[in-house]
Amino acid sequence: MPEIERVSGIALAEFTTRFELPEVPVVIEGGCAHYRAVRHWSPAYLKQKLGHEEIQYKLSTTHQHPNFHAKTVPEMFARGSSTLAKFLDDVTTGEPSERSHRYFTGDERFLLKRRDGKDTRDEALAPLLEDVEVPAFLPTDRLYTVWGWLSGRGVRTWLHYETNGCHNFNAQLVGEKSCVLYPPEELPKMRMFKPGAGNPAYNCSEIDVEEAAEQASLRQAHGLTATLKAGDLLFIPAWWFHTFFHLGEFNANINFWWKPARPSLNQVAVRQGFLDALLATGWNEKTASPSDAALLARVEQAIVTRS
Repeated sequence: MPEIERVSGIALAEFTTRFELPEVPVVIEGGCAHYRAVRHWSPAYLKQKLGHEEIQYKLSTTHQHPNFHAKTVPEMFARGSSTLAKFLDDVTTGEPSERSHRYFTGDERFLLKRRDGKDTRDEALAPLLEDVEVPAFLPTDRLYTVWGWLSGRGVRTWLHYETNGCHNFNAQLVGEKSCVLYPPEELPKMRMFKPGAGNPAYNCSEIDVEEAAEQASLRQAHGLTATLKAGDLLFIPAWWFHTFFHLGEFNANINFWWKPARPSLNQVAVRQGFLDALLATGWNEKTASPSDAALLARVEQAIVTRS
């Protein structure tokens, strides 16, 4: 599989013209190496800084998040809770086979949201923001959300796209991850969970990328891969599919989402627009009828094949 281009020492104008506007992924080597977090974040440092803080985290019976092999939706999206110190111990010094069962992300606690020029912060987690900075490549007036991610070795995030329509800088602060990205035009090959079929994770693929049979089918899709080391900055354009494999004994990332200069009108954006409109009517999986599912499947197929 081809690798995502890697650059270093790139200027803002070049990033904008070569990558942001044409929506092409890139790894900026050392793009966040100057962050205090890259130099200092460790389980011990974070425990000293915020170890007392009570958090929730994703809890899976496997290393996959979400665990779509679970039998029920609540099991797929299960949560656990503890102090941050206990979580860090569990993912770094706990039973090796279970360290990947826990995963902290911005789904549980965002760090910062910017809406209409106004910032909302999680004050308890604000000290984490002191150790990072918004990438200079990102137009601060279009900053949308900042998330943190903490994990041990072995976690794998399920293949999905983000529903917010934002570009993303994924700053690798500690540890190492590999990723695979697929462009929006590969939507017909992604086999998404469909409304009315029982799984509300409509932005996720049915495909388990670790299964051999699925890997064979994915080879027909045009994907890009990269390995991120501490200090690297990955640009994921809006609506691109992605899945991550967590390789370090301890992994920490900060994600910076920002709104594109102009909306994307690709197949994935059209699909999500339809889903957003559907959910705005009050429709939901629990009240869906078989006829709903059949109709929505036809609409979905039309979007996927004709957009």
